Amino acid sequence: MKTQKTSTTKTIVELPHTEQHASTELSKQPHTLSQPTFGQRLADAMAAKVGSWSFLTVQTGILATWVGMNMMPGVPHWDEQPFILLNLVFSFASAYTAPVVLMSQNRQSEEDRKNSEIDHAINRKAAYGIELLHEKIDQLEKQHRLELAQLLEQQRQYLQELRANVNSTPQEKVESEALDNTTTNEVENTNLIYLKPLLDSHKVVVKVASKAK
Repeated sequence: MKTQKTSTTKTIVELPHTEQHASTELSKQPHTLSQPTFGQRLADAMAAKVGSWSFLTVQTGILATWVGMNMMPGVPHWDEQPFILLNLVFSFASAYTAPVVLMSQNRQSEEDRKNSEIDHAINRKAAYGIELLHEKIDQLEKQHRLELAQLLEQQRQYLQELRANVNSTPQEKVESEALDNTTTNEVENTNLIYLKPLLDSHKVVVKVASKAK
């Protein structure tokens, strides 16, 4: 039985350099945020203090003391009702607090925007990597299918050869038996041809011996 050996060819497909493109795009983004200036740090500190329970508690205590001292009898009043000086203090405080809080919010928004850009670039690089991985998996699956098809073709050819040999075996057996019978008959005929003169001569000798007696 002849077995056919087929070499498996592996196909190599060049993939687009999307990962390199994503890395280049990511390298353009700033990896570290700029250091805040003294004014920005001061604005952040003031905004953090203003937006805390401690500031609210202290402010409430000052307001209650201010109003109580100016309404208590027997105590010199420096800001009687309607508390014009207190309103002026609160107006100045509000005038300076609002811009400081806005500066802190603007800086925080800028940091959030930069972080969002960096995250977006990283996500795009990850998406390119996943796409590249999918393409490689598709190539491997295609290659495995090709190898499986070649193996199935080899198996089919092997089964066909085996089936042909199995089908031809009874006929070959009959032919072999017929050939053996023919050979045996020929040998027997040949032996008879060579032995017949000897038998005839033996009979003659026997007759002569019997007559001599």
